[in-house]
Amino acid sequence: MDLNEIYLGDAYELIKKIDDKSIDLIVTDPPYDIQGIHGAGIMASRNKGNFSREIEENGLDKGMDYAILDEFVRVLKKINVYIWCNKSMILPLLKYFVEEKKCNYEIIIWAKENPIPFCGTHYLVDKEYCLYFWEQGATIDIPFERARTVYLTKNNIEDKKNFNHPTIKNIEIIENLIANSSQRGG
Repeated sequence: MDLNEIYLGDAYELIKKIDDKSIDLIVTDPPYDIQGIHGAGIMASRNKGNFSREIEENGLDKGMDYAILDEFVRVLKKINVYIWCNKSMILPLLKYFVEEKKCNYEIIIWAKENPIPFCGTHYLVDKEYCLYFWEQGATIDIPFERARTVYLTKNNIEDKKNFNHPTIKNIEIIENLIANSSQRGG
């Protein structure tokens, strides 16, 4: 695979084409286990809404296959990975990277000023988590002006429309993560 190219395909298959120990940093937004956090009743009651329909149509409600974590470790020079996730994914990711791989970690939160109105028997879905895992020797340079672990912004409705992606992330956050954990040209 060529560097700095965008590939459209199944990530579980494409990652197998990447050479061992060839990647400096992974920033990923895998499918969340939506049913695991909200339960079938709430998702079923929201099926008429655009958000639920977009999530289900794009297969984003099934969660991630954690087997891909072994592939992340295989392709990374040193473990250096940001994984966007929901609450139900935090424990399995911590167990894998902290307990098994002995990584350091940080929890980054994107707090949303205009959250999706899921509630009832649950708290409002007004945040997303990004877990950062790194091992000794990974490239990290976090100056004070980019050292935030909580970002407060609105959901970017315009980018969702422009890029046809129901869970698009804020570009400022992604830029900070990449700048903090990689070298220019890496």
